[in-house]
Amino acid sequence: MRFWGVVIKSFKEQKRSFWLLFLTIITAPFFVVVYKLITESYQPSYDILMYNADKGFTSAAGVHINYGDSLKQRFLLEHDQAWNIRISYDTADALQQIRNNRADLLMIIPGNFTGSLKTSEYGRIQKSFSLEFAGNTSDYNYMISAILAYELVSQFVTETSGSKPQFDFTETSIGASGSKTDFELAVPGLMIFAIIMLMLTASVAMVNEVENKTIYRLRLSKVTTFELMGGISVVQILVGFLSVLLTIAVAAMLGYRFEGSVFPVLVIVLLTTISIIIFSLFIAAFSKTATQVLIIGNFPLFIFMFFTGAMFPVNLKPWFSVQGYEISAISLLSPTHAVSALNKIMIMQLNLKDVLQEIICLCLLSMIYLAGGMWVYNRKHMTIESGRS
Repeated sequence: MRFWGVVIKSFKEQKRSFWLLFLTIITAPFFVVVYKLITESYQPSYDILMYNADKGFTSAAGVHINYGDSLKQRFLLEHDQAWNIRISYDTADALQQIRNNRADLLMIIPGNFTGSLKTSEYGRIQKSFSLEFAGNTSDYNYMISAILAYELVSQFVTETSGSKPQFDFTETSIGASGSKTDFELAVPGLMIFAIIMLMLTASVAMVNEVENKTIYRLRLSKVTTFELMGGISVVQILVGFLSVLLTIAVAAMLGYRFEGSVFPVLVIVLLTTISIIIFSLFIAAFSKTATQVLIIGNFPLFIFMFFTGAMFPVNLKPWFSVQGYEISAISLLSPTHAVSALNKIMIMQLNLKDVLQEIICLCLLSMIYLAGGMWVYNRKHMTIESGRS
């Protein structure tokens, strides 16, 4: 009988530790979903843009031939499902698509492409032409796309000219992508990860008022949720900047070279810090102690770590696009846009105006977080009724 008494007692105590029980049960199923989304995001998909600058060749009979057009048709017909071939008529627009991560490779067919292949048909020595690839040369998708495109061009040249391909191959790196190591490419994401960690300190700072019972005095003194959060946010913003600076300093000690405009980086860091602090309202609203924050906060912390690109690239199928900016499930997480913006600034060497779409998304999500977070926190902790309960 005493045994069953202990069982019943343990069962009741376990019910009191609801969030710890919930975390224990839900963690493994949660990571099943995580790994499923990770594997889906790594499904091969290579976006190749083709720009045809070939001037063609007009025979003595007046027949105009353009092997550049034939090569485009070859790409469109022979690529598999992993390829997404698009024809570009403006190199500036194509390069902008690469900067916005909407394409992996721009292949420029040179003006003497047809002329070079025609000489071989006439039995003369084949002229050399220069094939240009442009993109983020440090990106894995670019490398695979370049290999696939190079092989298909080589096959086309061999079949058309009847001789071994003789052409030059040049690469144009976008921004500083060609000079960055894998470690340096990871730093922008790690800077955002440093800000994501504020989720815990900001939540604890908000919950301390509840745990220490000072929330009652604040309510009686007519302090609003906005005033309380504003005061806490000032300190947390300083903590966020300190964390980011320390992250950059350690990276610099290990060989990282900071490249890009400082002011745009500061703007993105500030907006992301504010967004994470605001999101912390949701965690604080459902917590009454710092211990509960550490338990409940693990769920959004894991989500923000794994699905925003802070730790590794994540590519999900977009729902839709606005002015060319793709929106997917992970777009609901503000750090997703921050990682994209820092990559453009620090790797692609772009300016503040080039990340306006990311800034707009950060601001919109922060306002949504603020409206929802303040309503929930006020309902849970800032009313007399909630205090009595």
